[in-house]
Amino acid sequence: MLLLTDLVTVLGASAIWLALGGEPAVVGVAAGALLAFAAAMLPLIGRPGPDGTPPLWPPFVLAVIPLAVLAVGLPAWGTWALLENRPVDVTHRVRLDSAPPLVHGDTVIASVHTDAPKPRLTITFDVTAHDPAAPVCTPGSELTVAFTAGTGKDQVRTGAPGTQFTFALGRGMTDIKLSVLLHAEQGCRLDLSVTSAQLDV
Repeated sequence: MLLLTDLVTVLGASAIWLALGGEPAVVGVAAGALLAFAAAMLPLIGRPGPDGTPPLWPPFVLAVIPLAVLAVGLPAWGTWALLENRPVDVTHRVRLDSAPPLVHGDTVIASVHTDAPKPRLTITFDVTAHDPAAPVCTPGSELTVAFTAGTGKDQVRTGAPGTQFTFALGRGMTDIKLSVLLHAEQGCRLDLSVTSAQLDV
């Protein structure tokens, strides 16, 4: 039973490590060494010691192996899960491809690159008057934001500046592009900016 517990624990931990991108050779060597060591303890379990009773340390070693794997593996997995599920702020990585001022009907491409891809993007844009002395016309403006790539293509969101737009990106997307179409009153000259952007699950 102890050897079976070792087998399940070690192979289960190895499978999880491989799924998270662990090196197969390292995982194979470590798992093989642990299992070989555990199997070597089996003949010693029933062998009598100098006083005629079986020694206690072979089964103790077999019990220690899964406990050691769990003691190391569970905190490591918990740390990975916490970091994996934590939102990644990419506000300052968003690049807008047009020069201000913008007028009604202009389209801006917003792009962002990340080395920590997540399946969802939440982004907020804002518009301000290009000329602070000009009449205020930003309250009537609106944005149409479209994401047309990856598994979540053809997602289009429309809302006033300050609206949080959320897009499903799919897995593993490191380069994201959005098109932002400006709707504004005639004669309005506006600047577009990104107030927040984050990737999460």
